[in-house]
Amino acid sequence: MLRLMLALLVLLALLASANAFSRSATRIKLASGTRAPSSATKLNLFGSPEPPKNQPAKKDGGGGGLFGMGGGMMDKMKQAQEMMKKAEEINKELMDTAVIGQDKEGQVFATFNGMAMPVGIKIPDSVLAQGSEAASLAATQAMIDAHTKAQGVMMGKMQAMYGGLPGMPKP
Repeated sequence: MLRLMLALLVLLALLASANAFSRSATRIKLASGTRAPSSATKLNLFGSPEPPKNQPAKKDGGGGGLFGMGGGMMDKMKQAQEMMKKAEEINKELMDTAVIGQDKEGQVFATFNGMAMPVGIKIPDSVLAQGSEAASLAATQAMIDAHTKAQGVMMGKMQAMYGGLPGMPKP
């Protein structure tokens, strides 16, 4: 859950700052009155530059300033909100998902939910009769198997949600 919230926070930060460092070619006038070559660029830290005077200003809130929400910032915020809604739905779905793991002999079963949290374990009397060491080993194997499967289920759901986004980690 913490990883998901952290990933969403990083996603929101990436979406919010996508246009913060866009480059646009401009000519810089030097103090001596000469002009720098046309390859010079400047950074627009708070959105896109003001539109040229022969073009009308955009109607999405102004000319690209930090609070003007220019450069498609509102669309990116809507996308981030949609992603958060999807993440909540996936979290609910994962909480209701049961993943079962077993030991190597197939006698002990551990149940985890889709968020990789343990829900239960079943150890038959035949395993308990073998002693505490054998029961502990079988329980550990079943829990590791269930946890690994639950993480796979969780990663599959997250990849489906974040599918085409650049910069998201691959399992």
